[in-house]
Amino acid sequence: MKSIYILCLTLFSLSLSAQTYVTVEPQTGTSRLALSFTAGRNIPYSVENYKITYNTTDVFGQPTVASGLLCVPADRGRLFALAVYNHGTVAGRELVPSREGITERFIPQVMAGVGMITVAPDYLGLGDNDAPVHPYVHADSEASAGRDLVAAAKQWLDEEEIDYSDQFFITGYSQGGHATQALHRDVQTNPGPDSLKVTAATHLSGPYSISDVMRETLFAEGQATLPGYIVYTYISYDYVYDLFDDFNEIFADEYVGNVDSFARGLIDLGAFNTRLEEQIAENNASLADLLQDSIATQLMTADPTSPTYQALLDNDTYDWAPEAPTLMYYCTADEQVPFRNAVLADSVMTANGSTSVDLRDGGNLTHGGCLLPALNATLDFFIPLLDLQVVGLGDVVDLPEVRLSPNPVALGSRLRLSGLPQREYAFVLYDQTGRETGHGVTSATGELQVPTSLTPGMQILRVQLADGTSLVRRFFTK
Repeated sequence: MKSIYILCLTLFSLSLSAQTYVTVEPQTGTSRLALSFTAGRNIPYSVENYKITYNTTDVFGQPTVASGLLCVPADRGRLFALAVYNHGTVAGRELVPSREGITERFIPQVMAGVGMITVAPDYLGLGDNDAPVHPYVHADSEASAGRDLVAAAKQWLDEEEIDYSDQFFITGYSQGGHATQALHRDVQTNPGPDSLKVTAATHLSGPYSISDVMRETLFAEGQATLPGYIVYTYISYDYVYDLFDDFNEIFADEYVGNVDSFARGLIDLGAFNTRLEEQIAENNASLADLLQDSIATQLMTADPTSPTYQALLDNDTYDWAPEAPTLMYYCTADEQVPFRNAVLADSVMTANGSTSVDLRDGGNLTHGGCLLPALNATLDFFIPLLDLQVVGLGDVVDLPEVRLSPNPVALGSRLRLSGLPQREYAFVLYDQTGRETGHGVTSATGELQVPTSLTPGMQILRVQLADGTSLVRRFFTK
């Protein structure tokens, strides 16, 4: 009987491991016009959005279910790359990418719109995951949440017969920068059975140096910046590493009430931060005064015997050497994540032998002001590396009623397909030798922009139709 019980448990475990995703729910799609307007650049593909729940592990190594967003370009004629976007710090459990209406969703949607099937994990303790505490800036769980979501998305894409390439891109901002560096390191150092290999990554304004740069913010002079976020780190590590029996052992007595209210979910991060700022101002205190004197001393001296300091060390993410092209982006007026995180990470990675890191100063911008320039820098970094291979546009059919005008057409002008039902159509352009010279999606009225890079002369246009077939037309550029 015991052996049968063990066998049943084994089979059940194997069935769980084989099924990486749990549910995939369609959400409202996003048009390329809306994405182009938001991004301030031409976005060639509309995007299908899905909420996905998937199997992963919690910080204690136990199975759990997490949620995230999956964004797929609305074009089945190409092999798109895979990508991960890791979101920044959020104030509450529901303010995550899988929830419709959240502003930060536009980033993975834009990434999908330029040709990357993109997932955005909600992380543990947020979204649908039932962990009582989000393990904030915990490197291992950030990496596993992203990696397991990629595996779940690949399984669903395979079942839906949606093709993808072996290219893999990773990016993230703020906390997401830390998560990106953790995931990038994990994929490079532990290839695993999923055969992931990073094509390129951008680490954006992240707190990579938890044990040094971020620790020192506790002892910086002047007005305390975002004390709630700093305290959140220590609440997280207490949850993960079981550092203390009670919050009174780490935090000064007058702050424990607010710490406990936040840890139990009675107030969100925004309210928590506001309360701490008010208390610090009333007490004329510093960030270090939030802690018990013994803990503050351990951290000030970087005491190697301190379990608290060891937890900080465990979540540094920069002491390795990236092999794939890596953009390290920061802004010098960042009041939330000191830019020395990026400078230190770059110097250590270079000392470790990496020659692929591009350290880039985004200018005198605040943390919030740095986001859009960092996103544009990411797109400019990724797009030249994308290899969007044609899957096949179906058998060619003869539709004599479909015409192109004007023909000839000037380079840079609009070319219009007439005689087809109004909708967007994927297309590919070729020159006379059969070399691909462009691709994209027409407008709903059948219009496309003729690239200025084409050579004057005969061009070939192949358009994918709704039934999976395609039509081919010749036109001339002048």
